[in-house]
Amino acid sequence: MVGTVKIEGDNLVFELHGVDEIISIKRSISIPLKHVVSVSTEKVSWKPFEQLRVVGASLPGVVKDGRFLTSEGIMFFEMRDPDKCVTVNLNHERYKK
Repeated sequence: MVGTVKIEGDNLVFELHGVDEIISIKRSISIPLKHVVSVSTEKVSWKPFEQLRVVGASLPGVVKDGRFLTSEGIMFFEMRDPDKCVTVNLNHERYKK
């Protein structure tokens, strides 16, 4: 991730920087800590047509930034390497992960 992750009060805040901020059309995401269900480092699939891009950019093997519709719901990706990915699972939020 080209950005920062931090805890501010009762929120987990993801801040994007540089090009990621532009192509994902998002500067930051703030999630109440009580909505965080789990965090994992499992590999994330990057198969073409597995997720429908809503807003953002996707070039397999290079960059995946923005909002995507998946079989699990809407997810936000900021990813360069699916082998080095941190996934935050959420409840009661716009994004499922």
